[in-house]
Amino acid sequence: MSDGEKRAGAAAGRTAGREVLKLDRVGKSYLTGSEELRVLANVSVELERGAILAITGESGSGKSTLLNLVAGLDAPSSGAILCGGYRVERLSERELTRYRARTIGLVFQFHYLLKDFTAAENVMIPSFMAGAPRREAAERARDLLERVGLAGRADHYPLQLSGGERQRVAVARALVNDPEIVLADEPTGNLDQRNAKVVEDLLFSLVRSLGKTLLLVTHDPGLAERAGRALHLERGELVAER
Repeated sequence: MSDGEKRAGAAAGRTAGREVLKLDRVGKSYLTGSEELRVLANVSVELERGAILAITGESGSGKSTLLNLVAGLDAPSSGAILCGGYRVERLSERELTRYRARTIGLVFQFHYLLKDFTAAENVMIPSFMAGAPRREAAERARDLLERVGLAGRADHYPLQLSGGERQRVAVARALVNDPEIVLADEPTGNLDQRNAKVVEDLLFSLVRSLGKTLLLVTHDPGLAERAGRALHLERGELVAER
């Protein structure tokens, strides 16, 4: 761990406690010419280890932006983000790369698999980025593909897989580095009803069986209903929670 990471960890008060994620009055604005576009305002929430939280809201409400801030893909304009013991907004680019590789797993609406790599190789890629030995990465990838019901498709390329199968590979890829928290942005939004149900069941089953924390963005009320907790964003503000 670099000196910067140690400082960031100390600033976050890294502990072995139950809290995995804390957003403290997080805001995000963009300057467009002379005007300020506010996307998020004073969003505060805590998420304990093993919890599942759904974020709902209309398009443009700020839910995907919030997920990007937790992922370190963008920086907040105000407030603090603590995830996995790190003050995310204080990390350097190098530290963010390590944070994204080791602390979080990402599942997007589109699978973003690399077409020239097999399913197993796509799942292995985050392990390589984190410095895992090839044999260890391969074993982990094939175990996860078996868990998502694709053991027999490990050596197939994305173009040889159905849309639902590709998204199941993406779920396996998100879990390969044993992250503390999985961030899922509309993970079933690009699938038909049958495949959406399969991916939904797998995602919830895996994060629970592996003891992972899940932060889920969705416009699907049925999907949000399955989470242990849900909050609603409206024009960038937290207006309701159940």
